[in-house]
Amino acid sequence: MKKTLISISIIVLLLGVVIPVSSDISLEKNSFQIKINQDDDFDLIIITNAYLISELEPLVQHKNKYGIHTMIKTTEEIYQEYQGRDDAEKIKYFIKDAKETWNISYVMLIGDQRFIPFRKSNVMPFDDIPYDFLSELYYADIYDSNGNFSSWDSDDDEIYCEWYNGSKAEDNQQDLVPDVAIGRLVCFTPDEAHVIVNKIIEYEGHPADPSWFNNIVVAGGETFVEYEGFEGEIMTQNAIDVMKDFNPIKLWISNGELDRLGINIIRSINRGCGFLYLAGHGNTHSWATLSQEGETASIFTIFHLPFLFNKGEYPVCILSGCHVCKFSKASCIGWQLTKKQYGGSIATIGPTSIGYCGFEWGGGGIDWLELQFFKEYANGTHIIGDIWKDSITKYLDSYPIDWDLPAYLNCAIDAKMVQEWVLLGDPSLMIGGYPSLL
Repeated sequence: MKKTLISISIIVLLLGVVIPVSSDISLEKNSFQIKINQDDDFDLIIITNAYLISELEPLVQHKNKYGIHTMIKTTEEIYQEYQGRDDAEKIKYFIKDAKETWNISYVMLIGDQRFIPFRKSNVMPFDDIPYDFLSELYYADIYDSNGNFSSWDSDDDEIYCEWYNGSKAEDNQQDLVPDVAIGRLVCFTPDEAHVIVNKIIEYEGHPADPSWFNNIVVAGGETFVEYEGFEGEIMTQNAIDVMKDFNPIKLWISNGELDRLGINIIRSINRGCGFLYLAGHGNTHSWATLSQEGETASIFTIFHLPFLFNKGEYPVCILSGCHVCKFSKASCIGWQLTKKQYGGSIATIGPTSIGYCGFEWGGGGIDWLELQFFKEYANGTHIIGDIWKDSITKYLDSYPIDWDLPAYLNCAIDAKMVQEWVLLGDPSLMIGGYPSLL
């Protein structure tokens, strides 16, 4: 979505807020080793740097406890054992090897770009600025349509997935279909890894109480004044229609529940919800929606996050707005929301670049992916990485990519939408937690 956010200063005054003093869940740390042989199967591979690995042992134990067979591989090991044109390709070759050797389904990248390199795609439908953008789909799209390793660089110039405005694609062998589900925890320090690991263990360790989990909080208003209707409200209503067993909490411009400072968003999250869907505009550190006159009507920013105290009642968040999950920026609201201690989300999904809606050009769009996410959940798929993977796969089934067309046509927009839609969280996460073990 093309947008200009109106910068405004906000002062959020909350009286009587007491920061929870309950301690994080902790597991006794015992030395552990995973014996690997060619007959082992693993469900989840965690790729991280040795600097962060000390905080991840409880997560491995937790995943194995619930039948998600898990192993850790460090980037230091990968770089020594695998060949590739750069470190990102070495990691992708390892993922291919792990898929073929251990039949993995999920890959969790733990670390920011210093520890786990990112790949940038160069699909440019409209001379978008910035021209390139982050794509975690690179790591998930292991094979091309012929079953060969997909480098995303068929012309071997080390510029990936090139498709420039007015021209056919220079790299045209990738099919973009994810062969594994991938998610990233953009941890900068071991302390950050400790916080998010404990959140995952806390969240999955017991079934969520329906009193809070069965709430779906949605927010939206006018997204584009040039189109008829309040697009953000239409998009979130579509999700509500799919999530029939959930209690909708509608924070809309039209019903007066969405205030300018976003106070009601904070309140609704703190009351507990299983899902949070914000449909509007965005940048790396904020989300917003407009009034019918095109003025900023409500905002939700990283400066709101200190006032979230929904400990133990973390929603899965779908953020709809440009750049909201551009995790190369420290201020990325998608990651800040996920890593928030004592509150925030358990995982956040959104675009790393400009998110176009289908009604802007009569195609699929970011709104198609978001609605498909809720359809997949409602149809019984409850592991978040499977939902992400299946949503992208079905998008590509519905809107096939023709790399020989000029980039300003629909196919290039479709390619960009699936490439930029990232999961900031654990791809093996069981939404709503696991049943209690006897």
